[in-house]
Amino acid sequence: MSFIMIYKSTVHIAFLGPKGSYSHIAAMQYASSRHFNQVVEHSCRRFDDIFNLVECDHAEYGVVPIENSNSGLIDEIGDLLLNTRLSLVDEITIPIKHCILVNNHTDINQIQIIYSHPQPVQQCSEFLKHFSTWKIVFCESSAVAMEIVSKLNQSNLGALGNKQGGQFYGLHSLSTYNLSNSHKNTTRFIILKNTNIAIFNHSITTKTILIISVQEQSEKLCEILKVLHFYNTKITYLRPRLLSYERPRNIVIIEMMAHINNVYIQHILRELQKIAYSLKILGCYQVTPPSNVVFH
Repeated sequence: MSFIMIYKSTVHIAFLGPKGSYSHIAAMQYASSRHFNQVVEHSCRRFDDIFNLVECDHAEYGVVPIENSNSGLIDEIGDLLLNTRLSLVDEITIPIKHCILVNNHTDINQIQIIYSHPQPVQQCSEFLKHFSTWKIVFCESSAVAMEIVSKLNQSNLGALGNKQGGQFYGLHSLSTYNLSNSHKNTTRFIILKNTNIAIFNHSITTKTILIISVQEQSEKLCEILKVLHFYNTKITYLRPRLLSYERPRNIVIIEMMAHINNVYIQHILRELQKIAYSLKILGCYQVTPPSNVVFH
C-alpha cells in the first residue's frame, strides 16, 4: 500500500532575514520541493520570532539554520529546540557560495566600495586580499548589502553575497566561480512544524533526532556513547554543548538513521532516559542517506 502526502495549496513560511538571505532561499527551495501552489512569506528579524509564529499557528512552517559545515552548531537554535514544542519534519542543505554582485554595466576595475555582512568578508578573505584598495562597508545582513547596492545604482559599488539572492534585487554576478576560501561550505536548515508529518512506510530512509540535557560531567557523555555503541547505532551527528543560560548542564543533539518506532531505537531511548537530565524527541522524517558520519 502506498501513501500520498497531500499539502495545502497555500502555506505560510517563516524564515530569518529579508528576501535574498540564505534562509529565504532555503525556504523557497523547500516550498518548491513540496509543490506548494502559493507561499506567504514571513520575514523575521530573530530566530525566536520564527518559533513563535509557528507555535501560534501564524505560519505552518519555520525554516532555521541549525549548523554550518565550517562553524558547527548554531548555539541559539540548540537552546530554542530544547524549549519548543515544535517538531522537526524535514531538512535542506544550501551551499554557501559568495560572489561580487553589481548593477548592470559595472566592471570589476570600477569598484571602490563593497557592502557586506562581516561573515562573507571573513569567508572570502583570500580573494579580497587582491583588492586591498576596496573600502568595506559592513551591513546587518547580505540581503541589506544587496538592497543598498541596488538602490544606489552606482558603478563603483558592489555587494558580497550569493548569486541567487542578488537576482531578487536586479543584481548580477561579476564572477562565475565561488569566491569563498572553502568551496565546500554549506549550511543545513531544519524545517519546523506544529505537528508531525507521519511516516507510515518504515522501509524508507528516515532520521530520528533527539536533544538530551545532561549534568556537566564527562562520564555522562561517555555513558551516552556506550549506549549508542552497544546498539550499533548509525549516528550522523553527535554534538555536545554547554547551555548558554544554565552553566551546570550540557545539551547533546543526536541524529540516528532509523525510524523512531524501530524496536532497537525504543531500547536506546529507555537507556538514555536513565542517563539524561531530560530527553526530548525533536522529530522523525524521511531523508536522503548521508555519505559519511560527522562528529563535532
